[in-house]
Amino acid sequence: MPWSPRRQTVVFVTLMVLAMSFVISLAMALINLPLDERFLGRWVKNWLLAMLVAWPTAYIVVPAVRRIVAKLAK
Repeated sequence: MPWSPRRQTVVFVTLMVLAMSFVISLAMALINLPLDERFLGRWVKNWLLAMLVAWPTAYIVVPAVRRIVAKLAK
């Protein structure tokens, strides 16, 4: 059975948030944190915090951006 558009959006946004927060938080951690035995724990903590901020933000921003793109594409 195919997924509904709403379910597709939930999965899309969730996967994008996971990927983007992973990459950005890792890059920032590599720049700002020392590479010691506590690096992994601190980075994971920061990644989880980034996801908590990014996930609800994405649910607000993605529909707005889709509307803007739809208007521009006309």
